[in-house]
Amino acid sequence: MKGTVLGFDNLTGEGVILNDQDVRYSFSKINWRDTLAPEKGQRVDFEPWGTMANNVFLDVRAGQFAPAADMSFKEAIQACFRRVTDFQGRSRRKEYWYFRIFGIVCSGLFSLISGDLRQSSGISVGLLEIAISLAWLYLFVVDLSVSVRRLHDINRSGWWTLLYLTVIGTVPLLIMMCFDTNPRINKWGYPAK
Repeated sequence: MKGTVLGFDNLTGEGVILNDQDVRYSFSKINWRDTLAPEKGQRVDFEPWGTMANNVFLDVRAGQFAPAADMSFKEAIQACFRRVTDFQGRSRRKEYWYFRIFGIVCSGLFSLISGDLRQSSGISVGLLEIAISLAWLYLFVVDLSVSVRRLHDINRSGWWTLLYLTVIGTVPLLIMMCFDTNPRINKWGYPAK
């Protein structure tokens, strides 16, 4: 069903949608399935559930959604760092593979620096090793989040990332990461591309 957001209160997380037959439906933040925040005047597509609106998405045909422009390497890396805690959305192939390349280069640099530090000693060397370990951990979390979003983009659960824990499962997972974006809206949002 189509409608228009009449208003949304960020404090309470509650809003109202007016459908095209002038019937009001209330919704809450948990019913909002889009990556963009709800705002007054947005055209939406939703499932009526009594007087509540469920599974509320922005209406793609209303022109509020513009496909992502072609990403450069720098833009992809920045997007991954900005969305480090986003395990719900979708990420396109380019974003995933650019970050994968970036992670391999960073891991190589961290390994080189750590190897040089092992031959030295002192408090500053120990602090630098701790800083490198924390940076490596941060990169791991960013990589995990972009991997989950990439799986969402091909309409797979993020739990598939557990295949990385097995030697044999890594190959099928890397093959899945090569699949093109699923062009349909799914429970994780609009197509990333």
